[in-house]
Amino acid sequence: MSAGPMAPADLAVAGLHKAFGRHPVLAGLDLEVAAGTLTAVLGPSGSGKTTLLRILAGFERPDRGSVIIGGVTVDDDRCHVPADRRRIGYVSQEGSLFPHLTVGANVGFGLPRGQRRGRRVGDLLDAVALTGLAGRYPHQLSGGQQQRVALARALAVTPRVVLLDEPFASLDANLRASVRADVLAILRDAAMTAILVTHDQQEALSSAGHVAVIRDGTIAQFATPRDLYDHPADADLARFVGDANLLDGQAEDGLVRTPLGTLTTRGDLRAAPGKPVTVLIRPEQLEIRPGADGPGARGQVIGTSFHGHDTLISVRADSQAVPSPILVRVHGNPQLMPGSGVTLTVREPVCAWPCDDRTR
Repeated sequence: MSAGPMAPADLAVAGLHKAFGRHPVLAGLDLEVAAGTLTAVLGPSGSGKTTLLRILAGFERPDRGSVIIGGVTVDDDRCHVPADRRRIGYVSQEGSLFPHLTVGANVGFGLPRGQRRGRRVGDLLDAVALTGLAGRYPHQLSGGQQQRVALARALAVTPRVVLLDEPFASLDANLRASVRADVLAILRDAAMTAILVTHDQQEALSSAGHVAVIRDGTIAQFATPRDLYDHPADADLARFVGDANLLDGQAEDGLVRTPLGTLTTRGDLRAAPGKPVTVLIRPEQLEIRPGADGPGARGQVIGTSFHGHDTLISVRADSQAVPSPILVRVHGNPQLMPGSGVTLTVREPVCAWPCDDRTR
C-alpha cells in the first residue's frame, strides 16, 4: 500500500546498488524523504540500513544509482560530492564524541573557527537541554547527555538532512525512551528532515511519520506506521512488524473463510472466489472469554506473558486447522490459568493476501 501524498522530496535515492565483494547489500533501492519529516528505515541486522546511511552521508560510494539532496545530485555515475560538502548531520549509535574535547568544543567542531566560541554553541546546548555544560568532558556526562551533545554537533552546521544510525541502541530501556522523545522533539521543533535507522519495530512505529522497510536490498514497503501495521504488503512483513497470527483461508466474494469464521477484509483482496489466501489476525483483534459458550473457536490456554499494561495469552485451538499457538493480547491481567478452556472471536476486518511463494 502506498504511503499517500507527500511533500516534495528533500532527499531522493534511485536505483541504488552496493556490494562488498561478492555480497550484494543494496539491489536497486529507491527512497524519497519529504522535507521537514522524520522517516524510519527499518530492517534486521545486515539488511543494509547502515550502508544506505553511509552512502547518503558520503562515507561510501554506491556501485550504481543516484543520491539527490535538496534538489542537487551529490552522487551518481558522473559526480561525487564529498561528505564535508553535503550539509549532512550524522549521529551514530555511540555518539562518537571526541574524548579530549569539552562539550562546547565537540559541538563547535564543524563550525568555522570564528564561530566556535560564539553564541551558536550556547544556543545549541540550550536547545538540547544541556545549558551550562559546555566546559564538561564526555566522560563526565550520562549516556543520554552524550547523545544530546552528538545531536547538537550534528545540528551546528545547519544541515540539510540529519542521519541517525541507531542512536539510542546503547542506552538502557527507560533512558532510551526519554532520550528518544527529547531528540525527536528537537528535530520536529527545528523542522529538520531526518532519517532514523533502527532494527526496533516499536521505535520505528512510534517515532516516524513514514517507515521504509528494507528487504533483499530494496524497500519492501514504504508507508505510514499505521498503514504498515494494518496493511503490510505480505505475510513476511506482517511477521516482521509486530506479532502476527497467520491462518490459511479461502476467498469468498469480498470475504475470507477461515477456521475462526468468515471474516471481512481490509482493502481490496485480489483473489478469485475459492482461491487460497493467507489471513493476518493481530493478537489485539481477538476477543477471549472463559468457557465454551456462544459463537467462536474453542481452545485451551497454554501460557500467559504479563507486560503490565497488557498480557499476551497463548492459546491452543481445538481445531487442527488453526495453527498453534494463537496469540491474544488483552488489557491488564485476565487471570486465565494454563489449561483453562476459552472461546475466541475475531474483531473484523482482517488483512489477507493471495497465497504465493512468500506468504505460504
